[in-house]
Amino acid sequence: MRIVLLNISGGFSARFSLVLRQLDHVVDVVEHAAEMQAAVLTSAYDLVVLDLDDASGETAGLVSWARVTKPALKILICKSRESLNLVSEALSKGADEFVLKPIDSNELRVRLLALEGKGLTAKQEDVVVDYGPLRVDLASRQVWLNGNILELTPRERSVLQVLLRHRGNVVSKDYIASRVFSMENEAAPSAIEIYVHRLRRKAAHPDLKIKTVRGLGYQLEALPLVAA
Repeated sequence: MRIVLLNISGGFSARFSLVLRQLDHVVDVVEHAAEMQAAVLTSAYDLVVLDLDDASGETAGLVSWARVTKPALKILICKSRESLNLVSEALSKGADEFVLKPIDSNELRVRLLALEGKGLTAKQEDVVVDYGPLRVDLASRQVWLNGNILELTPRERSVLQVLLRHRGNVVSKDYIASRVFSMENEAAPSAIEIYVHRLRRKAAHPDLKIKTVRGLGYQLEALPLVAA
């Protein structure tokens, strides 16, 4: 997912964004409510993260604003264990999920999977995607090809997951770049060509192809496995 995080509470936001990146999510960090609103209006985000412990009160109206402005946008709120009534209030205004501080990385992973439509469960069958000879565990981020572990870098894995989520369809380089690079990265969409080239080499298999559709983008295709 591509996530925008409002960095008001300093050290907490830094630690939180680090955990998100370790889970292979792309995170943009903004400093003020107005910056977050501008980012949401100009970029395609899957999730906005808001800290209800913000002493300035800047986040108070952002839940309602985000829900009205971008109805499909997921909203995750964070709060210390005190004043849980604020959590209930935010959920009533349209927030989708919440995590309590201190953040537990395993709980956060499950919450994020829930927001991706996988349900509040850690069962393997709910988070594993099979496509031809390819298998991807969205929880552990492990990738297998024909039953063998496929060693990928985080960026290569992110590109593969974008192609896998849109398997069978053409995905543009611009779109892939928007899901893989954060605002602080200066990489151009042409950089996606490098990662696709690496994926083709590492994931070479006769039943799996990453096709180039000239002028449009890339398409992940797999032949169905034939039962023995």
